Amino acid sequence: MDGTQTIETELSDRDLVLRFESLGDNCELGLVQRRVGAEPLGLLRFSGSPLRNVLRAMANRFEHIADPAHIRLQPENGEFMVKLTKYDFVYHSDVKIGEMEPDRLIRQQARVVAFLARKIVDDLEAPTKIFVFRQNEPLSAGDLTDLRLALSAYGPGRLLWVQPACPGHPPGSVALVDDRLIVGYVRRLAGRETVPDLDLESWLTVLRGAWRIAQAIGAPHPVPAAGRLGSHARTDIVFGAEGNASAFQGYGWSGAEAGFTWSVGERSLLTVPSPGRAGDYWLEMDVNPYVRPPLLCRQRLDAIVNGTHVHSFDPLLRGVIGCVIPGHLIAGRDVVEIVLGHPHAASPMLVAGQGDDRRLGVSFTRLSLVCA
Repeated sequence: MDGTQTIETELSDRDLVLRFESLGDNCELGLVQRRVGAEPLGLLRFSGSPLRNVLRAMANRFEHIADPAHIRLQPENGEFMVKLTKYDFVYHSDVKIGEMEPDRLIRQQARVVAFLARKIVDDLEAPTKIFVFRQNEPLSAGDLTDLRLALSAYGPGRLLWVQPACPGHPPGSVALVDDRLIVGYVRRLAGRETVPDLDLESWLTVLRGAWRIAQAIGAPHPVPAAGRLGSHARTDIVFGAEGNASAFQGYGWSGAEAGFTWSVGERSLLTVPSPGRAGDYWLEMDVNPYVRPPLLCRQRLDAIVNGTHVHSFDPLLRGVIGCVIPGHLIAGRDVVEIVLGHPHAASPMLVAGQGDDRRLGVSFTRLSLVCA
């Protein structure tokens, strides 16, 4: 019997659910854990925490979340609800009104939240669990990308995205998207006002299937995470008036501004030194697409390395983005030609009525090419 079979045979439902940790939205996973007798500590286990709030907290490493000045008590159905106003998380205190003085409860919650905030940062940086996200509303591709980038900024975390079953994906089924993302399908997601009305059987089947997949494929591929490129050999390009980008720019660039430079037209060229020999490379960029709804709602960014299309970011999101470059595209070259395609570039004069006739595509703050 191999190691995976041994783990699967010995893992009880209680032990199984302890291998997973919630990344927010609501307390459905926390109640699944409770139903099988597990009560793990987790900052987001019983928290009502919309995705954008979670992303903001992760970006700030949950700083100041436990400051008593950011803790509010809200009476609801005879109980104190706790609101962490720094990131707008809300959860049950399990303290009835009258059981504890409000000031004392705030001090208690400040201590608990401080501990749990440190714990979730530790868990994100050295993950031994699979992180779980579910959301009743449809999740956009952009939101999913933002969540994955936020997770990778801490370390090699793996995400289980739980959705309601649909044609082709029956209750309890799981699908491996890549080594960092698994999708699971439960019979139904509990309603926001009826979270205890969950489908325990399909949840446990999904968790067991996801854990089996994670054990089979092993740790995620060690691609440098966005924002955590560490000491790998690298070439860094800094844009803006104080940066070094002008030495590497070819066609398709506007003048440097304070902290950034706009790409103009449909394509921009960078010719940069190779960071050295590597099996693969990681291209990371800090960007801000030019959008002006309703006439211009999105941008696309294509990365073309030494004449080969590597990746398209579509829609392009604001912030740090990255992709893998196969090593053979750079091997043996001292200089790397990076063409950045932005076919939806548009003039502010035409789409926003502003006095700027440049065809703006994407503003760049930083670009890094890293040996992975």
